[in-house]
Amino acid sequence: MQKKYRLHLFFCICHENVLSLQAKCMYMKKIIICLFLCLPFAVNAEVLFSDDFEYADGSVLTVNKEWFLQWGGESSMAIVTPGLEFGSYPGNAAHGLLIEGDVTNDMPHHAFEQVKNGDVYVSLLLEPTFVTKSGYFLTLRDEKANNTAYNYCGRIYAGVDEEYNNIVGLRFFKKADAVFADKILDSDKTYLVVMRYHIVQGNNNDEISLYLFDAMPDHEPETPLIGPLTDPNAPDINPAHVVFHSYDDDGMLTVDGLRVATTFREAVGLASEPEPQGLTTPAAKADAASKKLSGGHILIERNGILFDVLGKTL
Repeated sequence: MQKKYRLHLFFCICHENVLSLQAKCMYMKKIIICLFLCLPFAVNAEVLFSDDFEYADGSVLTVNKEWFLQWGGESSMAIVTPGLEFGSYPGNAAHGLLIEGDVTNDMPHHAFEQVKNGDVYVSLLLEPTFVTKSGYFLTLRDEKANNTAYNYCGRIYAGVDEEYNNIVGLRFFKKADAVFADKILDSDKTYLVVMRYHIVQGNNNDEISLYLFDAMPDHEPETPLIGPLTDPNAPDINPAHVVFHSYDDDGMLTVDGLRVATTFREAVGLASEPEPQGLTTPAAKADAASKKLSGGHILIERNGILFDVLGKTL
């Protein structure tokens, strides 16, 4: 009797452990499902700042919309008519901004909410009206460090090649050389320029990329025109300012439609991603469900569409 009692007790304990394990598995599945259902609402897509330069014709930039020079004074960059337009890119083309001259410290700043992780995209329209030498005309900047130092990272260049053709380039900081693309730009044509600043976990390893379009894109290309570039000898930043920079006494650049955002689609004004399309017929869903369930996967149905736990449609 004592032996049978021990055996019965052993099976009871094993059965209880199995039930406990099953309960834990079901609990974890519920947590995963809840997390999955929350995923579409956790994406932080936001326009941080935009400016179409719709100010008085001939006025300087720093008297408008909280643009400022970090050492005070006024910028030489002025509002011109007309501005630039580019397909369905958002904005108003009545006015634009003319970047010319090579004035020391002529670097108009505008602040936006500091970004500490993920991506910052800067997009703008560019017409390389007259370029005589290479230099950067726009960069990102961090917050002031130790009340003295600024770091300007992610520098977009306009320049000329050996035959004085217009080209664009990108440079992470001031340590490594700028990298120029082979694509030749027309001086009287408007282009859409997009820079991505990608914050990477760790130190001295953030990345920048440059995209250039002569027609309105419908998605972010897998391969940028330049990059990704990084510089192990340069500081990483949490972008918090966008900054223009004059560099060419004899040159003129016209820009318009400046946008700073956390996604490519927001930066260029594309509509949100369409809802995923999956299997909608009962027979197809039942077949997919039986296949997935046999593999031990969790299925979630939303609005008549089946998803697995990784968010893939069936």
